[in-house]
Amino acid sequence: MISPNEFWLQLHRLAAAYDAEGLTSQERAENIIEQFRDMPHVARRAVLNDLMQVAVSIPDLYPLVAAAANQADSHASKRAVREGVA
Repeated sequence: MISPNEFWLQLHRLAAAYDAEGLTSQERAENIIEQFRDMPHVARRAVLNDLMQVAVSIPDLYPLVAAAANQADSHASKRAVREGVA
């Protein structure tokens, strides 16, 4: 069974792996593409499909997640005011 937070954990790991590829966007892209070119053909096709799925879907997901974060922050602020914490 997949953990309820597996998506977020993997997203965090992907962001850390991306950052570790270099100091600049250009350096990261060069390193990532070099590694991609060194992969066997079957692996390149598989990761290309994975990248396409994520690259196409994430832009649609981002505004929903940002709105949910804003909504959660708003609810937390209202609750703190009601409880006299803020």
